[in-house]
Amino acid sequence: MSIKLFITGTDTHIGKTYTSVGLLRLFNNHGYSTLGIKPVATGIMNNSNRFNEDVIALHKNSSVKLDYHLINAFTFQTPIAPHLAAQQEKINLSTATIIDKISVALNHPAQIKIIEGVGGWHVPLNETEMMEELVRILALDVILVVGVRLGCLNHTLLSAQAMQTSGVKLVGWVANCIDPSMTFQQENIDTLKKRLTAPCLGIIPYCEEPEHYLTIEKLQL
Repeated sequence: MSIKLFITGTDTHIGKTYTSVGLLRLFNNHGYSTLGIKPVATGIMNNSNRFNEDVIALHKNSSVKLDYHLINAFTFQTPIAPHLAAQQEKINLSTATIIDKISVALNHPAQIKIIEGVGGWHVPLNETEMMEELVRILALDVILVVGVRLGCLNHTLLSAQAMQTSGVKLVGWVANCIDPSMTFQQENIDTLKKRLTAPCLGIIPYCEEPEHYLTIEKLQL
């Protein structure tokens, strides 16, 4: 068995890595071999090694340890949209180049592969391609991380609609409560439960360990 799950979000800084790490730990605790992959990352920890903290977190929490550059095709220095970062560094960023660089990781016999996106669902990779093309080409199932804050209903429903149009399968979503002062938080989550056909895999309270609130039994695989 080898399951590949693509983790996207309703926006950037919404908790994709936070949730991806929680899923890796949860699958590890259930005895599965796991491998975290982040094909594209923007923003580096320091100039000497060009490492990204999100990629490091995925690597640290994977039971299978591959070289950094096998789980990350591109790390750009500036934390901006990937197509702009690639233009700035004069690098050819495309679905073809990404797939080529992470092919070893994609084909590794780890049972669970958690593949984290960058930005939201419709983030551009170049002038003609978006991240959704990569997901469609690789036939990945999708988990949507919802940043529960004002505006999340619109962002979530539009993202789910875009996935449906793309022909990919949304197998579940996670409510990540990033705004502790949000009013009617539970009511917003309940609204999404009623309107989304995919199951809610967990509700993560603000700054709690995500794996304690996630479930994998509801995954529609």
